[in-house]
Amino acid sequence: MKISLLTISILVSFLSFSEVISQTFNKKTDLLLANFDLKPDEDDVMATAALACMLKHPDFAKVNYFAVIGAYGDQKHTFITAGIPDYYNHIFGKENVNWTNADANWKESVNRAKTKVLKVLKSGGKVFVQEAGQSNFTYDVLQAVIIESMALATIQKNVIIVQHSVYNEKNTTPTKLAWLKSNTVYVKIDDGNTADNSTPGYRTEDSQWLELAKSEKNPNAATRKIWTLADEVCEEWEGSWTNKWIAAGGIDFSDCVENWYIFKLDNEANDIPSFWNKYVTNNNK
Repeated sequence: MKISLLTISILVSFLSFSEVISQTFNKKTDLLLANFDLKPDEDDVMATAALACMLKHPDFAKVNYFAVIGAYGDQKHTFITAGIPDYYNHIFGKENVNWTNADANWKESVNRAKTKVLKVLKSGGKVFVQEAGQSNFTYDVLQAVIIESMALATIQKNVIIVQHSVYNEKNTTPTKLAWLKSNTVYVKIDDGNTADNSTPGYRTEDSQWLELAKSEKNPNAATRKIWTLADEVCEEWEGSWTNKWIAAGGIDFSDCVENWYIFKLDNEANDIPSFWNKYVTNNNK
């Protein structure tokens, strides 16, 4: 039986796609490396708040994570400094243990992330990168991992980068982005910054959601505090870029579509109402 080149090509593409979609986060072995740029607007402030709410839910108990703020690329504008470090200490825990500030200490932050990544890869686990920003930081971390004699083949198979934003890709150094696309499992999902696609619409000008999160009627005291602090940080921010959803009193945590994808949340949190019900206004205390 003759098999055409087109058939072979389709089979190879199918196998490659199957390898990508078969990647499932294992709480016992894997690491979530959550990178946030915090340029040029406050959406990352709310994205970190949303992730922190998830991490406090029983479904995410014992998830191994490390958050990075200031993981930006080549874009201009001002890094959001309001609320640092108190805000991140509150939502993620101790600085340099659960999170790091790459804007203030890039090399040290790279080394901290490298240590986390190396430990997981050496143990046979996978590293899932929530690229809620550009990829320059991830590139530097993986180069540092390679210097520590980690096999490139291991990185190519066990580092999964999930990116949703075209803007973020355009503002990553091109050579670094090209290397990452060739040497990791690089997954570009639909852009959370645009509407009418396969990723959730995690932003709205409707003020009811922020008001509900901060209200005394919210039975979840932990998430109530998180969103109260996030709102304070956003209120203090006076940058050159205005987020129209947040400025209108609404919310924008669009960078959490990567979390939705990585943790395969599907219908559990495929829009704001379901996300709020599950992770923000639930009775988890």
